[in-house]
Amino acid sequence: MSSPAQRQIYLAAMQLFAERGLTQISVTDLAQAAGVARGTVYNNLGDLTGLFDLVVTNLATELNPRLTVALADCHEPVRRLATWMRLLIRQAHEEPRLGRFVCRFGMSPTTLRVVWDGRPLDDLATGLLERGHSLAPAQIASAANFISGAILGAIFTSLDGHRTWSDAAAETVEWVLVGLGVSREEARNLAVGDLPPLPE
Repeated sequence: MSSPAQRQIYLAAMQLFAERGLTQISVTDLAQAAGVARGTVYNNLGDLTGLFDLVVTNLATELNPRLTVALADCHEPVRRLATWMRLLIRQAHEEPRLGRFVCRFGMSPTTLRVVWDGRPLDDLATGLLERGHSLAPAQIASAANFISGAILGAIFTSLDGHRTWSDAAAETVEWVLVGLGVSREEARNLAVGDLPPLPE
């Protein structure tokens, strides 16, 4: 979404979806949450059909290119996957509205599809293959679900204040990588260290 009004509506929709756990909201509620008139909602969205999918798609459209830029100098697939996981957890901590939305809907088919589209799934498959683990496509999908669930757990733990985002991310990445066949020592090294900044 490009205009300030569209951005405001998009963020309000994300917040309402996260708070209510529903994928349908009313124009009245959305307008009130966004601080705009009902007509502004209609002028920018038409109706609300497909709004949830639009929010997920816009989330990925905004976040994935920033992750790609941040990971541009990281060329080893498993390291890139580990860094990608840590960046997601950090970003959810820094943008709690995004984090709450991901906690609610991170395992929905739409969210999984757009978040995993492209490089992360390639890094997962390539990184495992380099370590002698040749997985069938269905197994790659299961591994992606395993990682997604672990990321969501780390985000939830961080947002609820039980752990710092960095501790939650480090422990999650280490255990995920060990579960995927990476040695404990390498996994521990890949789970810590400075992270690249995400471009605005």
